[in-house]
Amino acid sequence: MSEAAAICADYGYLTPAETLIKSIAYHNHDLPIYLLNTNIPQEWFLNINRRLAPINVRVVDAKFSASVLKDEAVSRTEYMNTMIYGRLLIPQLVPADRVLYIDSDSVVDRSLQPLFATDLEGKVVGAVEDYSMPGTFNSGVLLLDNTKLKAIDNFTTDLLAKGQERTSNDDQTLLNQYFKDNWLQLDYGYNLQIGLDLTLFYNEHHSLPRFYQLLKKAQPGTIIHYSTSDKPWNFMSSGRIREKWWQYQSLEYSEIVRHAPLPTIRQHYRTRLFTFTQSEQLDNLEILLRVLPDCEFNVAAWTNMGDALLALTKYPNLHLFPAVVESNIDMLIDQADGYLDINEGGKELQFIERCVQRNKPLLSYNEYPDNPVLTAALQKFDREQPDQLIAAIKRL
Repeated sequence: MSEAAAICADYGYLTPAETLIKSIAYHNHDLPIYLLNTNIPQEWFLNINRRLAPINVRVVDAKFSASVLKDEAVSRTEYMNTMIYGRLLIPQLVPADRVLYIDSDSVVDRSLQPLFATDLEGKVVGAVEDYSMPGTFNSGVLLLDNTKLKAIDNFTTDLLAKGQERTSNDDQTLLNQYFKDNWLQLDYGYNLQIGLDLTLFYNEHHSLPRFYQLLKKAQPGTIIHYSTSDKPWNFMSSGRIREKWWQYQSLEYSEIVRHAPLPTIRQHYRTRLFTFTQSEQLDNLEILLRVLPDCEFNVAAWTNMGDALLALTKYPNLHLFPAVVESNIDMLIDQADGYLDINEGGKELQFIERCVQRNKPLLSYNEYPDNPVLTAALQKFDREQPDQLIAAIKRL
């Protein structure tokens, strides 16, 4: 039985698509990858195939006319276009008997052979339940019996015709309607859907327990799917596992061929400090960043951050977490060597208290007369004397 992977992308989405290809090739040799596209140059295919030839991974140019999808409806145009319907062309463009389709906003973190070997039990499609829509499957990862799919009369034509009318979830809705009784639930780790962190934390907090339960089922994920608009390649993102995407994106092809360790994105810092802010004004932060390059400053907020703070990301030892979610807050508190309270405006005492309860020092310009726990842990400094604070941080 022949096997192949398939992905869809246009030229504007080439960086995420190439990152996915790198991750597939890093863990899986001897596998053709069909890239369904309308406008990716021939030279790109020639170059990537030259580099992947030593491990017998070939990226096949599965070109089709853009006019095929021009009338398809898209519900979330801020980060999607009609290329999402490209997966419907797999029976026409991919000859393999078994095809694994993966959305381009994903990375593969393990071998795919156990997934390819899955018994579909006579079903046409294997997929993972959609985390936000129980009882339906997420179309970001589809294991297809392509032989059976090819035998379905007018499959592609019929669904593309239906796709011209707007649905709540585009072709995913159409695929669920079509395969309602003909899909197999795969292990959750084959589609670890992490993009919902932000949406659920701020808008549907009541759904978080189920989401965390599904994440636990999916660990460790074989395929990490950055669903929703909160992508790891955005200038700022709120979700978890951002660094993993950048590790695969940063791989050189020579590193893939020899299966070198994944590159380290962030350097090791002698000291890590955590600040939660409701203001973009953090007194003396730029001085601290410049004078203490071996100290990592992690700053989180409930909201997006202003330009003055964003501009400071030119310093590699500053990491910002706008619209932060609970999982990242836990990580930041766990990793912190101390809490740095230098922001103007209101304070989130809950996070300061959590740090202090874990015996982490509190460095601040402020006093806490109504909180004896924080007062006992406080090391207070004059905001006009940053050298005193610098010396204290060096002692941590």
